[in-house]
Amino acid sequence: MIGSDAGDDAQRFTALYREHHLRVRDFARRRVGTDLAQEVVAETFLVAWRRLDDIPGVAIPWLYRVALYEIANLRRRQAKAVRLHDALREGGAEAAREDQANEVAELARAVAIAFGNLNERDQEILRLAAWEQLSSSQGAAVLRCSVPAYRMRLHRARLRLAVASGAREHLRPQPHDPPTAAPVRARAFTREHPSLHGPELVV
Repeated sequence: MIGSDAGDDAQRFTALYREHHLRVRDFARRRVGTDLAQEVVAETFLVAWRRLDDIPGVAIPWLYRVALYEIANLRRRQAKAVRLHDALREGGAEAAREDQANEVAELARAVAIAFGNLNERDQEILRLAAWEQLSSSQGAAVLRCSVPAYRMRLHRARLRLAVASGAREHLRPQPHDPPTAAPVRARAFTREHPSLHGPELVV
């Protein structure tokens, strides 16, 4: 990169960083914690600088995909357990102790435990849908699969979570509901359980 081209690239990269680095940071923080999130951000944008010409017009799915690779590398290098699982379990247990008679809290605890027992592939697609609120096309771009494949994988992950938590009855649409609509009760019990950090996990 030399001359005016280098200056243009620098301006483009600066704009890219300013627009997206907070979302990439939050994306990483929810997966590896605050202490390690900034390292993921730095590595992600280093790759972005080196591959600036490869970044599509809608950059965030591409950046999320790079961040996922960097997170995987970080976990391999440091051999750390994923702290999210413990946070989910502890949060669910605390809510249950506070109000054992509260059906909503009990169901949310079951969902948290069940989520922790899902395989990483199911967990990741649920995070993309619930936390990052990506569209099907954006999620498919992150996971490098077709939109129909992404939707099927998300449907199956939600079903496995529902079955494992005993919440399947809350997720089954009523006859008058659209096929993809989430029952109101499913939304309610997840909203009232902040330890899930992503109430849309099961919707």
